[in-house]
Amino acid sequence: MAEWALIIPLAIGSICSLPFLILAAFGILYSVAYPFMFIYAIFFSGKKLNDQIDDTASREVSLRDSLGRDTLTTLDGGYRTDITECGVVWAGVVFGPSHWHLLIGYINNLIGGSIDIFQKVVAAGRAEAMQRLRENAAANGFDDVINVRINTSDMAPQGAQSSVKGVEVFAYGTGVKYG
Repeated sequence: MAEWALIIPLAIGSICSLPFLILAAFGILYSVAYPFMFIYAIFFSGKKLNDQIDDTASREVSLRDSLGRDTLTTLDGGYRTDITECGVVWAGVVFGPSHWHLLIGYINNLIGGSIDIFQKVVAAGRAEAMQRLRENAAANGFDDVINVRINTSDMAPQGAQSSVKGVEVFAYGTGVKYG
């Protein structure tokens, strides 16, 4: 009986302290790993963003070459009367700057002027959303996408007042198939 009197409080104490030990371990790991992650972002985040932009551009050129034209237009398509099928086509993407990009943007914001790194991130997001829209239209068998629109929205952690961590870019339009 004396053994159980010792084991039960010890088991309850270790179960209750386990979440705190796990959080402490992750906190220590994060505090050690964060400087290395930041240095990695300094050297490779710009290259990664450029690679994403190049990949999107090459996919766009490949699709344009295979179809012979760009399938997206902001016009309403009223000049064509041989439409046999239509439907909504959409694509979305979330892009966000790295910690290095945020630091550059913060410093640039102190000085003033255009924050070029954020423009590059948002432009990459727009290009990727438009390319995904083209690919979705081709996958669904549509010849063109008319009335193309793009919406963007800021994404921030819940409760954050001015902390934007990403931008969602949503592109949509009416896919049409000609007869």
